[in-house]
Amino acid sequence: MFKKIKENLVVFLLFVFPIHVIYIYIKNFLYDNKYINPVIIQSKIISVGNISLGGTGKTPFTISISNFLKKKGFDVGVITRGHGRNNIKNSFFLSDEGWRESGDEAIIFKNNLDTSIPIYVSSDKVMAAKKLSEVGCDVIIVDDGFQHRKLHRDINICLVDPDNQQGKFLSIFPYGKLREPINSLKRSDIVVSTKSNLSSSASNLREDFSLDLNFKNEILCTDSNKTINDVMHMKNILSICAIGDPNSYKKSLGLINVDVKYFLDFPDHHSFTKKDVESINKIINNQGIDNIICTEKDYIKLEEFGNLVHVPIHAIVLEHNLGSQLENEILGRLN
Repeated sequence: MFKKIKENLVVFLLFVFPIHVIYIYIKNFLYDNKYINPVIIQSKIISVGNISLGGTGKTPFTISISNFLKKKGFDVGVITRGHGRNNIKNSFFLSDEGWRESGDEAIIFKNNLDTSIPIYVSSDKVMAAKKLSEVGCDVIIVDDGFQHRKLHRDINICLVDPDNQQGKFLSIFPYGKLREPINSLKRSDIVVSTKSNLSSSASNLREDFSLDLNFKNEILCTDSNKTINDVMHMKNILSICAIGDPNSYKKSLGLINVDVKYFLDFPDHHSFTKKDVESINKIINNQGIDNIICTEKDYIKLEEFGNLVHVPIHAIVLEHNLGSQLENEILGRLN
């Protein structure tokens, strides 16, 4: 049954792929040659995106740049599409909604952004930007905005992963990891290579700035307050991961010498169920697991099952240190 579904999916993708590529080229041609003009609003727009499928650190980068600009006196707002939420058609200012209504990344923004920064959840980025501008935001950060060309941006930032720059990476989905051709990087004002401290090779692409992936000292935990140092001394760990680039996550655990006994991966933005919890508990019992380590995105959804999981759940929180050169570049372009 599964084999038949897989075969039909491959046939479908092979049929759709040329249409997908043609659409990308036509869209970019029309915008590049000004046959279609993007919508300009009064506020300054900074887009943070990529040209690959997930895993470049857009969320922690968006948090870092938003908090930095807020400290510099700008009235900042953030737009997020709300991946994985129940109704993608809804648009709203994030308030008390949970991850099912707003998406997991929206909750991460809420937990890590300055509390005065409004977050607008919508798949319509033009409308979202207008809403944030109306409430007084003079700088609006668009999360995952590189492919959304309807909205004019004053600074176009593209993030690239230095380890995903060869082989299949250079092919467009479904044959590779690219969302659009590699030459689309020319639209970027700033190209940032992220996770440089996890990379095993030098970058082959244009790279204006290079950032390391770091961790906050405080971690999230279902049983008590703990720090990164506590995680480093844990034993018999089960690692749970449901993000776009699980390999980078596993490498990041190596940076802090986490002793992982068993790795369990799920698809990106996976919504955990009671059946998943049963499988997790089975692994805990069979492997002698004492602690679970996961990403912040997964913790948001696993936390509600905390009383059903047999061991404590801990989440390490990622962050980017922008550095003075990149900060000055952004300020210079805004001013």
